[in-house]
Amino acid sequence: MLLRSIILTGAINGLFFILLLKRKPKNSNSDRILMLWMAIISLQLGFYYDSLSASPIFPGYLQLLGFSLPLISSPVLYCYIRSLSLGFSFKWRNISAYLLPFVIFNCTTFFLHYTKENYLFLKDGFPHFSTALKPWVTYSITGLLALIPGYYTVLSFLLLLRHQKQLPNNYSYTEKINLNWLKWIVVSQLILFIGLFLFIKYGVNYGLVGYPDLFAVVGAILTIYVFFIGFCGLHQDAVFNNGTSARENVNEDIAAANYKNSGLNDEKADQIFMRLKLYMDKEQPFLKEDLSLAMLAGELEITSNQLSQVINQKSGSNFFNFINGYRVACVKDKFKDPALAHYSILGIAYDCGFRSKSSFNKTFKETTGQTPLECRKAVGP
Repeated sequence: MLLRSIILTGAINGLFFILLLKRKPKNSNSDRILMLWMAIISLQLGFYYDSLSASPIFPGYLQLLGFSLPLISSPVLYCYIRSLSLGFSFKWRNISAYLLPFVIFNCTTFFLHYTKENYLFLKDGFPHFSTALKPWVTYSITGLLALIPGYYTVLSFLLLLRHQKQLPNNYSYTEKINLNWLKWIVVSQLILFIGLFLFIKYGVNYGLVGYPDLFAVVGAILTIYVFFIGFCGLHQDAVFNNGTSARENVNEDIAAANYKNSGLNDEKADQIFMRLKLYMDKEQPFLKEDLSLAMLAGELEITSNQLSQVINQKSGSNFFNFINGYRVACVKDKFKDPALAHYSILGIAYDCGFRSKSSFNKTFKETTGQTPLECRKAVGP
């Protein structure tokens, strides 16, 4: 009874979190994906709650659908992570491949459940397979429920690594871009997958739980996860939140390599690069500590893809090094100014667009081969 009450609480709170997210002043694309995930999980918990009652309300075919919902919730959570990191835009026509395991699983289980031999039957809230069914068929069907969440967990890790690698191509700073929220999602997803898989597989065999309570415990654990994701999701911001086009971000690493879709020939790239250098010298956008590729591209009225191509090909550097090269030059010029001799090194660094002492010291040393103090003594008045 206690576990069923916890499951019901999780289902209700999932819907409550959806209402809270809807009340945010402006819902981002990641918010909408999170609301979809919450709706799926709430529905899954609702099925658990009903199937564990003495007289379930939902008919057998709906209980089968409820049991297979993790095959949808896993890819949706992955899309949420993609949205937070790469600005992925969730559209149903783009995720048809994600739904294929769900369709295959349900077509197979429906067929087995409704055949005369009754190869699959529902008991204690989840499907059981008849011993008359060949073992490889049973393992193939149940394997989907283990492989699909595991597959998307691995994809999430790879996505996070890819995102960290791409930061210098999109930002003039990296030290204060907080990836902890993404890391917590990925780590918690991994822990949840491994923990539930081991519990379902070995919990009954080792006497940790009986069959009637197996998915009651699973539902209770899932309820805790709903609270965790929902609470943190109310406070998250997309990591790419400076107006960057979602489609440009998703293809940024590919575009940086070949720029086939940029529409720039060498002559036009030279023109943009000259305009970029004039703009950097005159307007000094590098003084903005939060300058990003998308922001600078918008000021120049070109696409992020085009600006990335021009910087990579014409300067032989990425966006991070290109912008910080101007900042270092700005610092060196100020070191020479007698009127600024009483300014601290760190104060000058902040005036030139740097965001932190550690980033400034590291970038300055890598660019000039000297520490800021050594350089000031060498060029100062």
